[in-house]
Formats: sequence, structure tokens, C-alpha cells
Amino acid sequence: MFLGSKMKLKENVSLKGLKPEIIIAVLVANDVYWYYGHEMVITSVADSKHSRASLHYVGYAVDLRTRNIDEDIVSQIVEQIRGSLTDEFDVIFETNHIHIEYQPKNKM
Repeated sequence: MFLGSKMKLKENVSLKGLKPEIIIAVLVANDVYWYYGHEMVITSVADSKHSRASLHYVGYAVDLRTRNIDEDIVSQIVEQIRGSLTDEFDVIFETNHIHIEYQPKNKM
């Protein structure tokens, strides 16, 4: 991790049940945010409303704040996070946040 990088949690975000695989993704994302000069804020784990089958509820997904970051920079952040993780992770820029989930694909 870069020296000086730090992350924040949105008020009322609970990390209870967060799985080790997604914690690795959070650490990677934090470094990428720092590289682009932005503080990373986790806005949701299992504490907000998500679809019924969401991986948030089982500790395999997080949402990261993107407000106040230029959309071009957000796209670069997403690509760098995606490129730093395996294909077992989905990194998606949604309307107002970055969604990261750990979802291994079946390989035969």
C-alpha cells in the first residue's frame, strides 16, 4: 500500500461479514484512488438496499464513492482496479459509484 493512502467509511457502513477476497479488492482500489489523488470512501457493504440476490448481503461486494471525481478519471480508476484483480472480480461503474464484487466464474 502507498504511504499516506487512507480510506474512509460512509457513516453507518458496517464491515461485518466482509470476506477476505473482497478486502483484497478494497486494498487494491484504495491504492488506485490514492494514485489518482482521491480519497476512497466505502459507501455500502450489506447496509443499504440491494437486489435480493446481491453479493453485498454475503460479504462479497462493496460500493465506492465517485462523486466529485471527473467521469474520465473514474473510468481510468475502474480500468486500473479491474486490471489489478483477477477475472474472479467484477468492477463496474454504476451511475454514482463503483461496484466491486467477488464472483468466481466456473472454469471447465
